[in-house]
Amino acid sequence: MELKDIIRRWFQHPRLFVQEGLCVEKITGQQEQALEALEVLVNAKDKRAKGQKLSEQEAAVVDKIGMSIQSGKGTGKDAFCAWAILWFLVCFPHPRVPCLGPTQHQMRDVLWGEIAKWMRHSAQHHRLANSAFIIDEWLTWQTDRVYYTDYGGREWYAVSRTANPRASAEEQRETLSGFHEDYLMVVADEAASIPDVVFEQLETTLTGKVNFCLVVFNPTRRTGFAIETQTRERKRWLCLQWNAEESTIVSRESIEYKARKFGRTSNQFRVTVLGLPPKADSDALIPYEHVIECVDRDDVWPLDTDPVVIGIDVGAGNDPTVYVHRRGPLVSRIDTTETDQSEIVTNWCLRKILEDEPFMVYVDTIGVGWGIEGNLRQRSSVNVIGVKVSELAAERERFHRLRDELYDRLREKFEKREIVIPNDDTLIGELTTIRKGELNGKLKIESKADLRKRGIDSPNRADALALTEYYGFEQLRRLHRKGGYRRRRIENWKTL
Repeated sequence: MELKDIIRRWFQHPRLFVQEGLCVEKITGQQEQALEALEVLVNAKDKRAKGQKLSEQEAAVVDKIGMSIQSGKGTGKDAFCAWAILWFLVCFPHPRVPCLGPTQHQMRDVLWGEIAKWMRHSAQHHRLANSAFIIDEWLTWQTDRVYYTDYGGREWYAVSRTANPRASAEEQRETLSGFHEDYLMVVADEAASIPDVVFEQLETTLTGKVNFCLVVFNPTRRTGFAIETQTRERKRWLCLQWNAEESTIVSRESIEYKARKFGRTSNQFRVTVLGLPPKADSDALIPYEHVIECVDRDDVWPLDTDPVVIGIDVGAGNDPTVYVHRRGPLVSRIDTTETDQSEIVTNWCLRKILEDEPFMVYVDTIGVGWGIEGNLRQRSSVNVIGVKVSELAAERERFHRLRDELYDRLREKFEKREIVIPNDDTLIGELTTIRKGELNGKLKIESKADLRKRGIDSPNRADALALTEYYGFEQLRRLHRKGGYRRRRIENWKTL
């Protein structure tokens, strides 16, 4: 069979393109379901454009705006998006594929990384088979564009776009402007985090022969455009929902870990495993959506006057020791170690302190933490503060204990969107699992003992982060201006 005939066949059957063109050996049942739905949708629109008769199944979907996939994490949805993009670029004449994402990291490192991976995989297999189809000779990959090489990137391309959160609503609406072509596929990856105004021009963009949108997302929010494709606007979309428990590429161990760590009824389990949007939880200290809106955001940055502070929650038993690096609103790093030997933990912390040069180090001194705090105080010149969270709060009339007060300060930062945290599933789950209550009219959050009664592990990362709220921003800045960090050489520190 000639190559042109093979591509014509791939045009009608995206699954065959993935198997034969990209040489993918393992396709999950969920990915297979999506490829079949994509085939029906695109063939229906193509046949209507050519005036051909539609089957009953095709007639039922031909007017759909596109496909919506609501999924748990790790199910292979980014791989599916990459396959769909490459299929469209290879098999359709003069296509355009604008790809939308919430951050440059999501687009360049995740989606564009997947495209590069499958281009490389395909080329290696076809070269070994001495095939006429060598995808990296046909297509050129760049950090924000993939295009048909013969056209030099001016047409016949996929392009990466992010909606600048600092831009005005009018500027965000322009994200999709200028895209019109007979063969046009809009891909919205992690669509739940893309501003709704970006999609306002979607239907006026999708006016060509074979034009549709592929919306793929982890349902981190209860409202917004992405969720509406699965709810209020469901009739206008081909809707799929991927539960990670039904995926063959998500390990049972990771699912059981999340069930044990956060509880099967928690929002973190719903979102990351079941692929369902979070429920409103009136008992949660920090609402799930408040936390999600502070993940990897790029519109909040530290001031030059913000010193580095470290929160250290010392582990005991099976719990890890957690080291949180924070500068002003930015939580830039979370490190952990599993050892429970105090000297090893001390040296591990010292190495990091010497590298980071923090102004302040907060150590939880309950239990074994008091020994680590004393070691760090003796062996370094940084300001080491022992924090005993079981003590009375500064505002005794409002909070039962200091732990409650620190967590409430953290809650306020998330509520006001004055903090930025990494996309760390464990931290997100811990922050959103803790419940609030009252004791004698004062705020009292759920204790570790209460969490254990619910079968939930200790929130070590959240505890370390809460420690960094011991001093407020303004107080820290004043202290920093008065004092500052003076590094003292530690003998043989490279051997620690």
